[in-house]
Amino acid sequence: MPKRSAGCFECRKRKVRCDETKPECNTCVRRGTKCPGYRPAQSFILHQFDNETERPQLIREDEERYRYAYQPPQTATSTLPSRNNSYGTLVVQQEQTMAEPQVPKQVSPIAVDRIQHLGTFIRLYLPRADGPALPPPSALMLALPTMPANSSVLLAAIDALSAAQLAVNDRDRALVNRSRSMYGMALTQMLKAIQDPVLALKDETLLSTYMLTLYEVFVGVTQGHGFFYHVQGLLHLVRQRGPESFKSRLSLQLFHAIRYNTLSIGYHMRRASSLDTPEWLAVTARAAKTDPYVALNDICICIPRLLERTDKLANPDCPPSEIDAVISDSQALANRAFEWLSDFEKYGPRYDKVPIASMEGFLDHVCAEIVFDPVFDFKYFGAGICYMIYWMSMLILQGNTFRLLRAHRALEPKQLFTWGRQLAGFADHICMSIPFHSRPQTGYTAKFGSLTPLVVARKFYENAPGMAAKAKWCADVYTVARVPGLYQEAPVELEPFKQVESTVKGNKRFI
Repeated sequence: MPKRSAGCFECRKRKVRCDETKPECNTCVRRGTKCPGYRPAQSFILHQFDNETERPQLIREDEERYRYAYQPPQTATSTLPSRNNSYGTLVVQQEQTMAEPQVPKQVSPIAVDRIQHLGTFIRLYLPRADGPALPPPSALMLALPTMPANSSVLLAAIDALSAAQLAVNDRDRALVNRSRSMYGMALTQMLKAIQDPVLALKDETLLSTYMLTLYEVFVGVTQGHGFFYHVQGLLHLVRQRGPESFKSRLSLQLFHAIRYNTLSIGYHMRRASSLDTPEWLAVTARAAKTDPYVALNDICICIPRLLERTDKLANPDCPPSEIDAVISDSQALANRAFEWLSDFEKYGPRYDKVPIASMEGFLDHVCAEIVFDPVFDFKYFGAGICYMIYWMSMLILQGNTFRLLRAHRALEPKQLFTWGRQLAGFADHICMSIPFHSRPQTGYTAKFGSLTPLVVARKFYENAPGMAAKAKWCADVYTVARVPGLYQEAPVELEPFKQVESTVKGNKRFI
């Protein structure tokens, strides 16, 4: 068998003798062409089998697959005359040097575990569905892998929350206890950070505190105390930073997430939020023009102040003009919400009505009783969140207005029927959206995000005649969503802030 030529690809193609100088042969250099390089020392020979004889036949090797396979290192050039140059001219040659192999950096096993746990947390927490952009509180979690790894408080919060997510998903009580230990270490790091005047103003500290707030949602055995006090701490940090500090994308996502948490507490406590003032509403004015989620929360954040003003009407010294003002402001805010819904459904409702049996795993693992059928199948995750916040907020706002009208106005039977039907419709719509948010595809952000609307709907059913079955359905779904038996043997209370109300009532220190 003849010896295979070791010349470069260009010389072999032109069928001329190659001097085999490396990295570039002098034949190509003299011709002024780029030498494409040489065949690797060990190459692969391809065969194909004849269909008749089943004997292998040699295929001519494809030289293009090896073209430019040899990449010479970039080194300084020398102007030494070549020995093979018969014309006596100077030929530029490159000195062949061996590149030193790069030693990979050693990665701590703790860092590897943290990355894996964080990836699992994001996969389980966020929805796994196509659609428009996620709401800001959910999209905030996507920024965690890009955060700097030099923040000890952020790393501790990530460890605690990731462990809590895994414990809830795997129903692992031992891991819950381990996550509590991590939570304690994260609290220690957080206290050190907020006492530092520089670290307290950083996004990493604010994000860490928010993540510890989420931990209370996952492992909430303090009857709402932990969640409430974390939100209070977030509000103090936000006020310390001021409205002008929320300019970047991450800081704005944090602001939206914190504002929704204050909204949930404001609904339960009937206390106004400090983020409903004009200077704080200016922070979200630009985003509200394009994001329906932000525009809706700009409306909803004003509802707790109306609830607080309503409670003050019980004072005997309250003038009648204040009653008229509260009713007028409530109706004006409701009209803004109706306009938002009209714009949101400009091209039709963003959901379809489907049988509840089509919702994967709801009847088998959440609640077997068919109380609401059909249910809503939203076209994407963000639409379901916006609808649920809207129906919950309107049930609270219109329910408060209805009680004011009944107490201070003379309503006709037809008006009473219309108001009752409207409020029942809001509560039913909340419950009809629960199966969609209880699916594994929507993640734990939807599952835990539906708890507050579920509590609001249950309160309405308990006070409405003939709604006992629906109230029981809400209680059963809430209990299953809180993973009974994982945190403690006692059943989970449906009033998460009942014990906190006595502490907050009449105390101006809380915001």
